Amino acid sequence: MVEFLLEAFVSPLRETFFQKALIGGSIAAVVCSVVGCLVILRRMAFLGDALSHAMIAGVAAGYLFMKLLFNTEAHAPAMLIGSLIAALITVASIGFVSRFSRVKDDTAIGIMYTGVFAAGVVLVSVFRGYIHIDLMHFIMGDVLGVADSDLWVAAISAGIVLSIIVLFFRQFQLTSFDPVMAASIGMPVLLIDYTLTTCVSLVVVSAVSMVGVILVVGLLITPAASAYLLSDRLDRMMILSAIFGVTSVVGGLYLSMWLDSSGGGAIMLFCSLQFLVVLVVAPNYGLL
Repeated sequence: MVEFLLEAFVSPLRETFFQKALIGGSIAAVVCSVVGCLVILRRMAFLGDALSHAMIAGVAAGYLFMKLLFNTEAHAPAMLIGSLIAALITVASIGFVSRFSRVKDDTAIGIMYTGVFAAGVVLVSVFRGYIHIDLMHFIMGDVLGVADSDLWVAAISAGIVLSIIVLFFRQFQLTSFDPVMAASIGMPVLLIDYTLTTCVSLVVVSAVSMVGVILVVGLLITPAASAYLLSDRLDRMMILSAIFGVTSVVGGLYLSMWLDSSGGGAIMLFCSLQFLVVLVVAPNYGLL
């Protein structure tokens, strides 16, 4: 029995695709989980979903640009830049609508991201002779089919985002909990907000091609929500969130191998089960 269990855990580690999935998924989980703490404290959970869906327009535009101008298939950098531009346009549009109209932030997000997402779908369908994008793969992802280029993009993006959070941790912390006080002592609150939104955009853009829309949104929100139930300090919450994110990836990947199921679906299932367990047993904020 012991040998059988040992083999069940060791056997997948011999596979190269499983090793890449562990590395890529863990990188995405750490950076998504850490940024996700700021996202849920600021009640911006819907923004991650908006950016990940709006990316399809940027991917399509990058693909079309490379095909029409250089007659070549789109490279990862072209689609990454296109996706980041689409995400930033979405954020700017949301900010413009919410600041200069009676429409609130959540409504503005719903309006703008569906519009940009629809523009991407129309672009893909109109230029389907030039653009070859699998929308189902884009939404669901394929964490068990991670390429080396995906790992490099994820690692570089994660390094940039985590460095920004470490360097400006105090600013992010104060503007998240008390933006009025932050403004009163001279902090550029709007600039800090846009910096965080840019970080979220970069995280989403770098991870969607590897793990898909659904898993990115899940890793942004669920590990951070689990950590939120266990800690009242932001630094400790970020550490716990990163741990929950990595354990979700590891547990979910093993679950997908044992059940022969979708990698992304198994990771999110494991992540959601973790949250439910924490919800029940958390010392101060759990149901018990």
